[in-house]
Amino acid sequence: MATTITVLYDNVDDATFDLDYYMATHMPLVDEKFKPYGLKGWRVLKAVGTPTGAKPLFSIIANLEFDDAQQFKAAVAAEGGAVFGDVPNFSNKEPVVVIGDLVGSA
Repeated sequence: MATTITVLYDNVDDATFDLDYYMATHMPLVDEKFKPYGLKGWRVLKAVGTPTGAKPLFSIIANLEFDDAQQFKAAVAAEGGAVFGDVPNFSNKEPVVVIGDLVGSA
């Protein structure tokens, strides 16, 4: 069963986020550290709006793809210190991390 890890960064007034650093340095670090544990790929989205025109709750959304949640947990156990330790280099907020198993798609 496929598992998607969704990493969300709050879109609040006092939040800082360096997207250039994130894309050029942090995501390659994630790829390097987590790929040996089963990371299949990743995507980064920049939130630009909502259907109602309200401010999005999150500014950046990253999706990491693994075969199962155990692979992600093993990656975090082995390399999470390096990956999560890099967060202060691009954001002053800790991310929200959600593990989701695929139950349907079209």
